Amino acid sequence: MTSPSRGTDPSTEQRQLRPREETDGYGRVLEDLFAGGSAVAVLTIPAMFWVLSVTAGQRLLAAADVVFVFGVAFVSLAVSVSAFRGDWFDAGPAWPPRSYALAGLRAVGYNVALWAATSLALLPGLPAGPRIGVGAVSGDFVGVVVAAALPPLAVMALLRACYALYRFRTMNVRG
Repeated sequence: MTSPSRGTDPSTEQRQLRPREETDGYGRVLEDLFAGGSAVAVLTIPAMFWVLSVTAGQRLLAAADVVFVFGVAFVSLAVSVSAFRGDWFDAGPAWPPRSYALAGLRAVGYNVALWAATSLALLPGLPAGPRIGVGAVSGDFVGVVVAAALPPLAVMALLRACYALYRFRTMNVRG
């Protein structure tokens, strides 16, 4: 007796029944980068609007400085979120599970990290070094280093805060 048709051909049904291959290390890193980058992109929409409002009345080259430094901070934040979330190295507690409270804390933390990294990197008191970038889209070396270094530190602090909040919430539920 044949099974009733589900609207698929036999080759599609065979492909769906096969076990999926495990992803290798490179595939896992790409999955982590995609997941971390997409989480950062969605949760930092307010910071992106902030950059738009800051650059609205500026000359093109001044706006390009802000956007370049913000881009460096954004990429640094996305990679560091991916690294901590994917557990690429042992640097503290594991990434806590998803919850609305932790998502709110992450959204605030990511936006503050981007704002702080961009603002600190553009301080006029920083020493002006060589320009890094391509053409007009560039930034001072010290500012770019600040923009790249601050987000991983912020993610590490945010991870510890999320983990403490998660432990506090699960401790109150149990006891």
